[in-house]
Amino acid sequence: MKGTRYMIALLFLVSVGIFGSCKETEAPVEEPIAAPEPQPDLSTAMQKVFDDFELVGMSVALIHKGSVAWEGHYGLANVKKEVPIDGATKYRIASISKTITAIALMQLYEQGLVALDEDIGTYLGWQLRNPNHPEIPITLRQLMSHTSSLRDGQGYFDFSREMVAQELPIESLFTEDGDYYTADLFDDRRPSDFFTYTNCSWGLVASIVERASGMHFDRYCQKNIFEPMGLKANFNVAQLEDTDKLAALYRYENGAWNAQVDDYTETAPVERRYGSYTAGRNGLLFGPQGSLRASTDDLIAIAKLFFNRGTYNGNTILSAESIDKMTAREWVFSGANGDTWEGFFNAYGLGIHCVLNAPKGDIIFPDRKMIGHPGIAYGLLSDLYIDPVSESGVVFITNGSKKEYKYGKDSSFYGVEEAVFKQLYPYLKTLESANTVF
Repeated sequence: MKGTRYMIALLFLVSVGIFGSCKETEAPVEEPIAAPEPQPDLSTAMQKVFDDFELVGMSVALIHKGSVAWEGHYGLANVKKEVPIDGATKYRIASISKTITAIALMQLYEQGLVALDEDIGTYLGWQLRNPNHPEIPITLRQLMSHTSSLRDGQGYFDFSREMVAQELPIESLFTEDGDYYTADLFDDRRPSDFFTYTNCSWGLVASIVERASGMHFDRYCQKNIFEPMGLKANFNVAQLEDTDKLAALYRYENGAWNAQVDDYTETAPVERRYGSYTAGRNGLLFGPQGSLRASTDDLIAIAKLFFNRGTYNGNTILSAESIDKMTAREWVFSGANGDTWEGFFNAYGLGIHCVLNAPKGDIIFPDRKMIGHPGIAYGLLSDLYIDPVSESGVVFITNGSKKEYKYGKDSSFYGVEEAVFKQLYPYLKTLESANTVF
């Protein structure tokens, strides 16, 4: 079933070396590949991708030796207002948000305020256990590597729809006597035994960030990540400085582009933070699993943060040790220990997707195993992937397509993603062969 990523988005909106690093410790060994063919101007090539897939808007950036080697923006951020996309256009970047949420948690880990292998009930203030295995604690390490045995059950969707209006505590979702609890929130398998990609678990991570820091999740990230890095990103759309630079996300329905989220042509964003909200009550409120609004420029900065092992513009955001912990392979597919989404997820760190280049699977650039994260929601597709060894990487975002997203012929990425990667890769190889920085 090649539509797994798409279907999961619609609902919401090899054991050897299992603890190895997603980031290579020495230069990657290249498989024999054909010499790169001369490439047409990338702007023209990307325009063809944009046209072939009938996108409403698109941003692409190629990183070489830690710097932007090429960047292009196409189409519209907002159809009604005819706002063109550029490097400062902010998108609701979907699950790339999880990487930033993990950064926030790891900052508190560095301060000794949380431990990765402690029972999360210690930090939540209430006990959370899989009722099928009540004797086994659930930990932050498991939550951030999708091995906690939590699943996105029906209760998650019901809770998400009503949590703002009803001012719901997240405890009412995960405890058996909670009003939104459903049995399908928990797997029959034990914590740590199986990888199941999950969104609801990140609400628990954010709740713990709030309880440990004493700050609302969006404000914590603003103060401790975005401001020190000089980014204009925000988990709270109502707090963005300029919604005119915000891309609406579209699906093409009945012959027209229909905005799904972030079309503020006639209304301003509504503040989700209600007056009685206290830190730790419900980390899902600010969308730690997928609601970060960020630009291509912001994502390039995040890439450089990882290249620089935790520092950016002279500010230390994370220690090198924490970068190593995030990018270590906490889970690797052994043949039966996880749902890979048709070969897409073969290894995962802490909020980091680790690419293994499985045949017809998780391939971006075939001669290097990259780390990063994808996103899909409300018509958007997004990718941020890097190779720390060569300091190469790619950012790709589109805010909608007239065509249904279908998997590519040679990988488990969608066809439009695969097309972008195939245009960028020979160009990158030419740069690397020439040892040239643009």
